[in-house]
Parts: sequence; structure tokens; C-alpha cells
Amino acid sequence: YSFLELLSDTLGFTAKSTTKKEDVGGYFNSLGDKLGKASEELEQIVKNSETELDKGGLNKGIKDAVDTAKATLSKLKGHLESLGQVGDTNVIGYANNVQGTGTASDDAQLKEMFRALKGIVEIATDVGVKALQAGATTLTVNGVDNKDGAKILATSGGNPSATDAGKAAIILAAVSGEEILDSIVRSGESDAALTANADENTTSLKFAKGGSDAHLSNSANPKAAAVAGGIALRSLVKTGKLGAGAAANNAGGEKEVQGIGVTAVNKLLVAVEDII
Repeated sequence: YSFLELLSDTLGFTAKSTTKKEDVGGYFNSLGDKLGKASEELEQIVKNSETELDKGGLNKGIKDAVDTAKATLSKLKGHLESLGQVGDTNVIGYANNVQGTGTASDDAQLKEMFRALKGIVEIATDVGVKALQAGATTLTVNGVDNKDGAKILATSGGNPSATDAGKAAIILAAVSGEEILDSIVRSGESDAALTANADENTTSLKFAKGGSDAHLSNSANPKAAAVAGGIALRSLVKTGKLGAGAAANNAGGEKEVQGIGVTAVNKLLVAVEDII
């Protein structure tokens, strides 16, 4: 039985600048549907085995293995259905079309996405999948301080500047999708927007919820993966909007910032696919 073959026509979703947030929700729903089909096909394997002679309890062994697999698939399907509710009609990486701060994502949907991603990772770890790699890189990349890149997550205070999007892109390029996913699931469900300076313990969920530009960008000590995770979540969850440092088509403006959001989401999606 080839599980990968069943999913092959569904895996490999890539967001573009025109992709809506809700399209990603549809993708997760399609993955969930495939897992449901996989469960049905596994049940058919059991039925087929029951029509043959039971040799030394072989059929019972098959049934036990299938029941275990079905239980895992059912849990995964539930989490994917939760992820299927993600997004709205805005494009992925939706950003301010003038110089200005962003808007926090819907809190209930953000928590639901966090719980679903955490659940998927826990299931994978429980069945022996290698633990995710944690990112150690800070906002200083190759000796250059990029802390101002976190300002595109600001929801209050001063506006980002035209150069901040480029710094956010450097932060994102310094981490893998696996590190982004790991940072997200290491967050706490009750994590709130920043009311003090970000530090090395500030989580992806906190960055996603935002705060003032001063609190977000005070230090280069936060983990790059946490900022990147915040960008991915803000770019994907409904009502979320990234801040921009210039007018729409100018350097550091809406289009450049949206591209950063799309890249962050694609990195996260690849990591989720890999672990599934």
C-alpha cells in the first residue's frame, strides 16, 4: 500500500502573489480528504485478509496494524480539517498599501492554527518521526543587524521604513521551513502581543500578534525563526496584515512586503507536508 502515491497529486502546493489565504485552507481540506480515503482503503485491506485462511494469527496482525494506522490518520485528518478553516479572501502576505503598520490576525483562528500544527507535530513525533530542528540564528545574520525587519509585524507605534522589508527578507532567508514550524509549535497558546521588548524567548505567536515597532525591534537577540514564524502566521490567518515602509509599488512597500509573506508561507507549507 503506497500512502505517498495516494497523496502525490495533492502535495506540492505553492502559494503565489495572487493566491488567497482561503486557498491554503482549501489545500489543507484536500489533504484531509485524501487521508480519509487512505483510511477507507486500509479498511479494505482488512476485509480482503478476512477472506483468506488465517495463518498463525496473520489476519489479526493485519487488523491490529490497520487499526493503529487508521487511528493516526483520523487524528491527522482532524487537525487538517482545522487548518482547512484558515484564511479569508485577502491574498497571502496581505500588506498595507501605504506606509503604515499592520493588523493582527484573528485571535481565535490563530489559536486554532497553532493547536492544529502542534497536534500534527506531536503525532509525528509519537510515531517515530525525527524531531524538528530548532533554529539558533538570531536577527544578526553574517554580522549584520536586521532587527528592524521585525517592524513589518508592528501593529502600533511608528511605521516601518523603506529598508525594513529588505531586512525582513534576510531574516527569512536565514531559516528553514522546519525551523519556522518548530518555532511556531514551541509557542504557548496564551502568548499575547508584545507589551515589552522582544528577546531571545519571544515566540512566533507573540511576533504574529504584533505590538509596537519599538518593542518588536529593540534587540537583535530574538530568534530569526520566531520572527519568520510570526510573518508566516500573520500572512496566512484571516484579518492579518503586514506593515509596509513605502507606497505600494515602491521599494519596501506593499508588493515587496507581500512577497516576503508568500515566501514565509511556502516555507511553512513545505515543512508541514514533509512531516505529514
